[in-house]
Amino acid sequence: MIISHRYRFIFIKTHKTAGSSMEMALGPLCAPDDIITPMESNADSKIPRNYHGETWLSSRYAKSRWLRKCLDRHSPLLGKWYYEHMPATRVRELVGEEIWNSYHKFCFERHPWRKVVSYYNWKKFGQGRKLPSFRDYVLHKTHRLPLDARLYFEGEENMMDEVLDFHDFKSSFAGLCERLKIPYDGNMPLEKTNITRELVDYRTYYDEETLAKVAESYRREIALMGYQFDA
Repeated sequence: MIISHRYRFIFIKTHKTAGSSMEMALGPLCAPDDIITPMESNADSKIPRNYHGETWLSSRYAKSRWLRKCLDRHSPLLGKWYYEHMPATRVRELVGEEIWNSYHKFCFERHPWRKVVSYYNWKKFGQGRKLPSFRDYVLHKTHRLPLDARLYFEGEENMMDEVLDFHDFKSSFAGLCERLKIPYDGNMPLEKTNITRELVDYRTYYDEETLAKVAESYRREIALMGYQFDA
């Protein structure tokens, strides 16, 4: 998640849409008072932080897993605490209506049936998790799907000024930078791109039940972007 006061934009980070690569590309261009939430790959960089409050507790919270288990990250004790996949409703609450209404708000979205396959394979191969079959993973309620509408919708209302399609990521991102007057040189760092493992057509992962489950779960994204399964 990025809040750039220099370029007056708010980026809401969704899952499996090259958000980490984009953060690494934009991070060095941001001003010292801009907010960029941390990742493992930018922990030692000179990219601006400013993602947590200025209290002693918020600084300790950033480094302590125990505190993060005990205290909710929306607790008023932490002050303004920003994190990676943060919902737009919470960002608006922290930055205030003036900044929210005057900055350009955007995110990227992805064909949901492809996204679920990519997410499943990232969990299984990239993180080495022991997962059930794809079918059981999608249908079992205990497994979390990357439901990103909850990040940028408020109820049935899309909160973004732009929702860009991941399929045209490079051209869409370049066009966005041009509109926002960001000096992007066309080079995109590759973060988390070596573990997609989509070795066969995504459609072969699905049967009627899993297809319908994804369609139901992602109805807001599908309605907004006009996605179809057999695209």
